[in-house]
Amino acid sequence: MPSDDGRGPAEPTTRDADGDATDAATDLTEADAERIVRRVVREELDRADRSRGSSPWTVLAGVFVGFAVILPLSALVLSSLLDVGLPVEAVGVLALLAFLALVAYGWRFPPFR
Repeated sequence: MPSDDGRGPAEPTTRDADGDATDAATDLTEADAERIVRRVVREELDRADRSRGSSPWTVLAGVFVGFAVILPLSALVLSSLLDVGLPVEAVGVLALLAFLALVAYGWRFPPFR
């Protein structure tokens, strides 16, 4: 039996408990929906990774931002923490943690994906 829109035979329909017609082909479980969403998100992330080039200009721009922005800003924050009276060891640990967080962000480790 052709469907109303003229595209060919319609999918078989069933009636649920309320008497509403449902297509047998569109009954998805929650696990199916989650699997489909995960696949679509994975494909989008892969596409973004492929489109984002790693040209030398990108690397040079990152180095420039690191030296022109992040280095002076971190020096200002760390010197302010020393002026407040934090021990040098604590400031060193904070600086190391901030550095490691920036490396993890740059390499897109799991917390930053």
